[in-house]
This record gives sequence, C-alpha cells and structure tokens, in this order.
Amino acid sequence: MAFKSIIFMNRGPDIIERKKGGGRLVLLGLPFFLVGLFVTQIPFGIIPVELEGGPIVMALLLPLGPLFAVVGFILMLSRSGLAINRRTRVASQWWGLLIPMKKKEYNLDNFEKVRIEFRAGDRHSPDTFLINLCSPGSKNMLNIIYLTNYAMAVNAAEELASFIDKPIENLASNSHHEEPSQ
Repeated sequence: MAFKSIIFMNRGPDIIERKKGGGRLVLLGLPFFLVGLFVTQIPFGIIPVELEGGPIVMALLLPLGPLFAVVGFILMLSRSGLAINRRTRVASQWWGLLIPMKKKEYNLDNFEKVRIEFRAGDRHSPDTFLINLCSPGSKNMLNIIYLTNYAMAVNAAEELASFIDKPIENLASNSHHEEPSQ
C-alpha cells in the first residue's frame, strides 16, 4: 500500500514521520537573535551609543539584550518530531535544538484508537481539530497534530488509523463548527 500524505512523510514501508521547526521559525528567530546580540553589546561599551536616561536605560538593556538573543536562538534552532513505526509498534516523540535532545517512546499497542477532537478558538486564535492516539478509557493520549481545517484533519486521521490499524473516534463531527467559505 503506497502511503501518500500532506501531514506525514513516508520514511519507508513501515515508518511515517512528522517534523516541526526550522523554516519560517528561523526567519522569525534571526531578527530577535541579531537585535539581542546588538543590544547586549551596548551596556558593555563594545558598541558606543549615546542614550538619554543614562544608567536607567543601561540597566534595562542589560537583561533585555540577552533575553532577545536567547529567544531568537531557541526559535531558530528548536525542532520536534514524531516517528511512527508500525513494524516495531513504537511511536517516538522527540524535541531538541537542531538535533534530538530528548526522546520519549510509546508502544502503539497501548493505544486503542485515533481520535479527532474539536477545540473552539477565540477571537485571537482559530478553531482547531486535534488528532491524537487514545488509550483505553482515554487515560493516556499522544497528541499527533493540531489542524485548522476539518477535512484535512479527517483525512490525516484516516491515514494514520489505516497506517497503524486502529479505529477512528470522531468527536469533532458532533461539534458545531463551520467550514470557512473559499
């Protein structure tokens, strides 16, 4: 069976993967990082700048420069991912900076179904559809992905369920969501 998906990458006949990070986050983090490095140098006199307010402004710049640099660094280099191996029945979730630094593994046999849930947004965030793996009694869940498009969420859940041979529970079909008009 050929596995085609816009959510998961096929890494062989028995492994699918989803990665987050890089791309646009690098473009967002780079200005924060560069501004943070620039501002950090001002209180130490490396970059001579005449500022009104003298010591008070310098006292504010001292923590703000490194803070911006660290936030930019984390945004540029943070990565996470999920690999699902149906042959070994293991889902591996990882986080790190450029390379995986922390990893957690889940036995797929401990999950009984793929679930789609509706999460209502507010005026600052859109409605989302969460796809996760649920254990019996829904005691443990492994979040797979949040999507803002219902049809795409159903498609991704069906692909995942078919790939790992689990049934789907669609809690979002009972919600009162509306598809955006195109």
